[in-house]
Amino acid sequence: MSSRFTLLTLAALVLACVPVGAKEPSKATKESAKRVAQEKADAPSANETLTLKKGAKRTLTVPGLSRVALGDPTIADVETTGADGVQVSGLAVGKTTLIVWDNAGKRRTYLIDVGG
Repeated sequence: MSSRFTLLTLAALVLACVPVGAKEPSKATKESAKRVAQEKADAPSANETLTLKKGAKRTLTVPGLSRVALGDPTIADVETTGADGVQVSGLAVGKTTLIVWDNAGKRRTYLIDVGG
């Protein structure tokens, strides 16, 4: 009798673990998951490290420059110079990220390392 009770209890526990009404993820959910995975793959990683001393300036040439983003403006300053130039100035010791885009939407990422 106790083995029968044990078997029934075990069967009830197994059935309790099976989700009721579980179904295949919707197409929208799958597409959303793919988009999130692609965004993670597209996340910027430093293509190049730009090392500057505090107070120094350097000009980058970006053909077809359309957009600029700087992570920490207390570490470095950026200023566009003409249609294709970005001037980077070292303000304080530290590291930050600079991202530039061209007209085609291609992104390039720089790690700005400002030393003393």
